[in-house]
Amino acid sequence: MEDLTDLAPPTPTAALRHVHVHVRVGRCDIAIPIGQVRQALPLPAQGLTLLPRRTLGLIGIADVAGTAVPIVALERWVPLEIDSGAAVSQRLLVLQHAGGVIGIQVDAVLGVKTVASDAIRKVHHEPDDTELFESIVPASASAPALCILEVARLMRLGQIWCEQAQLAPTTPVTADATPAQTPTQTPAQDSKTQRFAVFRIGQERWAVPVNAVERVVPVPATELALGPNERSWAIGQWQGRKLALVDISEGRQASDRQAAPWMVLLGHGQLLLGLTVSECLQFVDLPQLAIAGIPHDDILAGVALSQDGTRQQVLDVAKLFAVTPEASISRHGSAPTERQDDSLQSDATEPVPYLVFEAGQRYASPVQGILGVVELSPQTRQDLRSGQSAFLAWRGQTLRLVNLPAIAKSAAQTESLQAVIVQAPASMDPPIAIAVHSLTDWLPAHSARRSGMRMGALGEFGLINAKGSVDHANLVVVDLAQMAHMLG
Repeated sequence: MEDLTDLAPPTPTAALRHVHVHVRVGRCDIAIPIGQVRQALPLPAQGLTLLPRRTLGLIGIADVAGTAVPIVALERWVPLEIDSGAAVSQRLLVLQHAGGVIGIQVDAVLGVKTVASDAIRKVHHEPDDTELFESIVPASASAPALCILEVARLMRLGQIWCEQAQLAPTTPVTADATPAQTPTQTPAQDSKTQRFAVFRIGQERWAVPVNAVERVVPVPATELALGPNERSWAIGQWQGRKLALVDISEGRQASDRQAAPWMVLLGHGQLLLGLTVSECLQFVDLPQLAIAGIPHDDILAGVALSQDGTRQQVLDVAKLFAVTPEASISRHGSAPTERQDDSLQSDATEPVPYLVFEAGQRYASPVQGILGVVELSPQTRQDLRSGQSAFLAWRGQTLRLVNLPAIAKSAAQTESLQAVIVQAPASMDPPIAIAVHSLTDWLPAHSARRSGMRMGALGEFGLINAKGSVDHANLVVVDLAQMAHMLG
């Protein structure tokens, strides 16, 4: 697809949700029900085949996978404030309804948006079967108002579509006719056919089930870097929820914000994760027989070849969540628990104190293993700034001083003014000094709740929430003593 933008948040508590594809034609933002969008693709290199017609809505015929799809221009039916000086539209959207397909020309395909039924507003109340835009999705702080396209009415208004089954030559077509219902199911209606969004992730093409896609948004700021060679390469935050940022490309090219600027928000039960991608290419309907299964792979459901022989790897969303324990950090705090003892456990407070410190942003560390805190001398700060080896004297010992690793790549750079002296638990190694900007608070025992998981060399990672404190809500926990294992 073209550039994708951040769209309004989903409403998971709504009784019924609708997923729309967001496109732009001229200065108009349009939403189309995803079930009526078959494919998005570039304009054919050879252009459109002209078909003379009395009405001016039809601009040509496109050959899409062997199907002759009539392409109409919306701006010829309704005023859409087309900028005459703008570049020519570069995308076609193939729409389907009741066994027929039709295409429209758009300037950009901007992503998908999930909308609750009660969020859709009907604005045209006079019965008019030629009205193409009857309802809207109101604007939000992060997205414009979207006009919902009535695909069936567009077909009736243009009186043109491509029927998937052959019709008898004598079948009349009238202005009030609807695209004929046929006993042959279209791919979207076939119970053994599934719709996928195809993304370029690094150098590979991945097909992701659209029923798992919540949103496509820019990659958020990272709060914890887990390593560019890891599948879960960072922890970020979206709409107030922490979530793992995941790169499933073989070469881990999608853990680079420049190469993969978009995040596909995937949902599985109450959990979310952010799949970082380079580009959204198209929607496809894949019959079950078109996918060669790979049952023993960690995350693959199988492989499907497109008509030109291009390989598309089909993602198994359940498998991906199963091998991504970090996704549990996205669980919504207000989500109901299944067992009463789980609820009691989540309400338990931490029996140890926590030290809150500033290092680009605020973090919290349990105090076990922290031996002391000292101010850094001007000369030591200069050594750190210049990248030279730094040391400090503490209780008759000379300790190596190291900077805190780059946990948050997007965090503001601040000068280190203090050092926390730490020693790994049960370690015979000498203590080590970790430079931080400053200490900001002390959380007494039983004053905070914590949830989290273990993440390799970083030790225990999670979130801390101090009771009744807005300033200490969702602080990232970094166990400085555990970090001594990695830094020593």
